[in-house]
Amino acid sequence: MFVVLHRVLSGQVWWWQAPELLPPLALAAVPVLLLAAALARARRGAVAGAYRTRRVTVAAALISLTLGAPGSGLNLAWLWHPTTPAPLGAIKLFSWNTWYWDQPATTTLPPPTGTPPQDVTAFYRHLHAQDADVLLLQEYVYFGAGNHPIRVNDLDRLRREFPGHHLATAGEMVTLSRYPIVQQHGIEAKDAHVPPGSSWPAFHTTKTLRTDLRIAGRTVSVYNTHINSPLGSGALNRAQHEDREANLRALAADIRANPLPAVLAGDFNASPAMGLLRLVPERMTDATPALRSLYPATWDERSALLSLWRIDWAYTTPEIAVHEYGLVRSDGLSDHSGQRLVLSLTR
Repeated sequence: MFVVLHRVLSGQVWWWQAPELLPPLALAAVPVLLLAAALARARRGAVAGAYRTRRVTVAAALISLTLGAPGSGLNLAWLWHPTTPAPLGAIKLFSWNTWYWDQPATTTLPPPTGTPPQDVTAFYRHLHAQDADVLLLQEYVYFGAGNHPIRVNDLDRLRREFPGHHLATAGEMVTLSRYPIVQQHGIEAKDAHVPPGSSWPAFHTTKTLRTDLRIAGRTVSVYNTHINSPLGSGALNRAQHEDREANLRALAADIRANPLPAVLAGDFNASPAMGLLRLVPERMTDATPALRSLYPATWDERSALLSLWRIDWAYTTPEIAVHEYGLVRSDGLSDHSGQRLVLSLTR
């Protein structure tokens, strides 16, 4: 019953956000455990009237597994996914939620709850270590009292750290590129909620930055996204669900109207179990099969036992080949793992 309700309600009604927060692996693990228990009981011998019950239990567990497995986060496709060597001049892309930029180290503001002290040098050293042609960075923002977002102005340092790179910002996203940026804009969800008196409306309404890059004589759109968290002000609420949906719909509309080859990556704040991911246009192909991991997880790095959720994703259009895809540990700099991809343009 739970799995059927989840398939029907996930991403459709705001109040199903609470069940959606369970670790996705449970959608596969629980039916498997029930199946194993039923089969083990069967081996111990029949009890009067129990044979029919066991058959029903086995059937229910198999149906639950069939319905739940697609949202479990298990990446079985990597077992047979072909890998192709990256050609000369392949595009190296790195996407990462920075966890409030470098706030704990560089401001007098109290650090957000759970955020460790940071070394700014280590922060930039981590970015340089990726040796990326394109960096998609999220949470270019500080937070003050009352969970109030504060703009960051670190552009001068970014230009010093990455000379020769082209730079674009929108909302709390930053994109750095070795390739020329020929066009850029933030994708605005006009129907997203903006708190009264907000000094930075774009923080709430613009959750994706699109940059069109000139690469090897062709133009490629790169979407850097950070969709709202399911938790607004520490609690589940309808407005937060509507904002998540509004920002994803705005992103999807831009992609559908865009004829260019495209890459989409960032923090979606949505696990494989969340139906909200159905809003990603069919034109975009999930790069997950290229990950060499049976159960990839990108959050929460603060605890190995709780790193059970995949909420950071990467997608490409058919004109983009994915040669390598890996998750990069943040070594305490963030609660998110980064995503590193090696891509090329097909003919």
